[in-house]
Amino acid sequence: MSDLQHDAKTSGGELIRYLIFILAAFTAGLTLAGCAVPIKGGFSDVEKITEDRLNQRIHWIQGMSEDAQVELVIDSLLVDELSVDAAVQIALLNNRTLQSQYEALGIAQADLVQAGLLQNPVFEAGVRISNSASSATNTELGLVQNFLDILVRPARKGLATAQFEEAKIRVGNAVLNLAYDTKSAYYMLQGAMHITTMLRTAVEATATAAEFARRQQAAGNLSDLEYAVQQTLYEQIRLDLVANEAMVLDNRERLTRLMGLWGPQTDWRISDRLPDLPLDEVPLDHLESLAVSRRLDLAGMRWEIEALARALSITVHWRYVPLIDVGVNTEKESDGERVTGPTVSIELPIFDQGQAKVAHAEALLRQARQRMTARAIEIRSEARVARNRLLVSRAIAVHYRTTLIPLREQIVAESQRFFNFMLIGAYQLLQAKRDEIEAYQDYIEAVRNYWVARSEVERVAAGPITATEP
Repeated sequence: MSDLQHDAKTSGGELIRYLIFILAAFTAGLTLAGCAVPIKGGFSDVEKITEDRLNQRIHWIQGMSEDAQVELVIDSLLVDELSVDAAVQIALLNNRTLQSQYEALGIAQADLVQAGLLQNPVFEAGVRISNSASSATNTELGLVQNFLDILVRPARKGLATAQFEEAKIRVGNAVLNLAYDTKSAYYMLQGAMHITTMLRTAVEATATAAEFARRQQAAGNLSDLEYAVQQTLYEQIRLDLVANEAMVLDNRERLTRLMGLWGPQTDWRISDRLPDLPLDEVPLDHLESLAVSRRLDLAGMRWEIEALARALSITVHWRYVPLIDVGVNTEKESDGERVTGPTVSIELPIFDQGQAKVAHAEALLRQARQRMTARAIEIRSEARVARNRLLVSRAIAVHYRTTLIPLREQIVAESQRFFNFMLIGAYQLLQAKRDEIEAYQDYIEAVRNYWVARSEVERVAAGPITATEP
């Protein structure tokens, strides 16, 4: 065997040994890292939030067998008349905007896994062939690893963990907001349907009056002015009915969107009567402190601050530590001599010492703290507003039920008695009846406002408000 063939064989053998070493290191890295990213990382924590605060079920649609079971659950809920809890359950299972928010968990989980991984080492190889008659070759092999990446890994993983926790809180808050948006939309639709029923009754009453006026005017017993007044009242209530029917359609579509329904599934039903007011109202004296302690958006901001503080710590502690690449290099000269030894590559922090990065991280942290303080103040204000609206709407509804409606009913009864004795005319009786119907309509609106305000209180408190039901 010639010297040239021997050198080539030796170099090739050494190259193969180095490749085997790199392959073994790569295999060990895969084993140690456990590279698989959890499919639904963090979703169990969001499920617990939903169960504790809503007593409802959520599902992350990912094309698995459980998806078909959830579809069956939704179809079974749509068969019967939807309650408010059933509407909320469908929204939590089927709303696609919420489903897109779940992907934030997957993104944060992947970032957490990535933060725990080391950078891949860099393998370098070079072959140089001499132009001399001997055609001698020069081979060079090297393996380089970023040493700073190894040192920063624990801090980087802690930062990603804080960001992952913030993502879970943010998604949980989106679940709660969807639930209370659905509740509010349900009561808005139910109130509109209830009012529509009352307006249809009013249209029937005014239609009777208008027809009676038309006959009297044709017989010459009623002036054109009085007839025009009765006809105007009738047409106005008809317009009110049409406008309210359009409001029913709009509110129905909003609730349909929140539940994520389309096609045949949109043919769902709910009761056209609002629930009565609860007998007793829950204590609302400590609503502010309750809201501040339970709000998930505020908790998410705390985790955001934690993440920014960790990022600042990394920037400050490692600002003067340069980038360091550590490796090993072996080279075989053309004369057959081999040289092997470590290599180090260091970035010199002469011009950029990280001062701008530190200032940037400090400003972000101060900004997040001020934003959290502002949000806490806003939450307290929201709690006061929600409490006042709930109490006022309840007081108005109770006043209608206990005072105004009985008075209107009494006026109708007295008007009927006076009419029977021909002490008043038919128009006065019909007007009294219309006033009674309007009082019922106002009462329905007050009850609707109460339940919408109740939903808003639960949203502000980030949890259910229980009271003695009738």
